[in-house]
Amino acid sequence: MRSISLRSNWVRYALVLACGVIIGQMIPPLWVWGVIIAAEPAYQEATYRCDRSMRAHLLAKQKLEADPSAETVRALEASEVALIDCQDYDLMRKRLMLIGLDEAALGYMALKAIEAKATDLQDVIEIHEIRY
Repeated sequence: MRSISLRSNWVRYALVLACGVIIGQMIPPLWVWGVIIAAEPAYQEATYRCDRSMRAHLLAKQKLEADPSAETVRALEASEVALIDCQDYDLMRKRLMLIGLDEAALGYMALKAIEAKATDLQDVIEIHEIRY
């Protein structure tokens, strides 16, 4: 009688351990996908706004170099203020990394952001291209 009870307990402990291992293997990927689904719209918008701000800043700097004037200086200053969008993007990126996303997941969301704003191949090329 005692050996049946010990065997029953051993089987119960083994099942609990097996369930714990299975749950432990399933939760992290589910967590990552849940965070991606929840954060993706805001991250896509932040990515797009930062990209647009950096592009505008680069163009304003080039215009200032080509034609120094009060107007181009004001345009450059305005584009520098718009770079706050990149600060917001970076803060969001760091927060997402703190709650468990890695570079691959963030890169995935950034590529989806670019694709969401592009309707054909030419749009994708223009988004990735930096003009000098």
